[in-house]
Amino acid sequence: MIEIADDKVRGLWIPLRGINLLLPNRAVAEISSYRVPSQLPGVPEWLLGLVKWRDGDIPVISFEGVCGVPLKSNPVFSKLLIMNSVRAGSPVRNYAIVTAGLPGLVQIGSETADQVEISGSDGLKCIVRIGEEEAIIPDLDYLQRMLEREFSHAA
Repeated sequence: MIEIADDKVRGLWIPLRGINLLLPNRAVAEISSYRVPSQLPGVPEWLLGLVKWRDGDIPVISFEGVCGVPLKSNPVFSKLLIMNSVRAGSPVRNYAIVTAGLPGLVQIGSETADQVEISGSDGLKCIVRIGEEEAIIPDLDYLQRMLEREFSHAA
């Protein structure tokens, strides 16, 4: 369920390195301090490894890496955005996205965006422009399926 106030969606504007994400609040379980993930052998570059969270290990991804943007890791100011699963019954119930700083709260309504471009790229729903800033709205179902495929190969 997405929180709506006066037909606006409450969301998070999340800084990454070179791009921003825009997500509904409900997609995010927690914002955590950055911890270096433990490496996993034979996984794609976008899958950075695992970190301890609550009672287990969760995968950590680089969204920039998913988009094919190879960026050097820079843990200064980085956070881990702990994501909730969007797929019922998924073996990957949570995962983390590395951010370049703290997300900001935003309220987005139909009149807020100056421009919306539908994306044809895997993992991206659209790109939203608000003033001089732009953010990607990711395809969370696609990200979840990518993680499920990687962990089914590892099993």
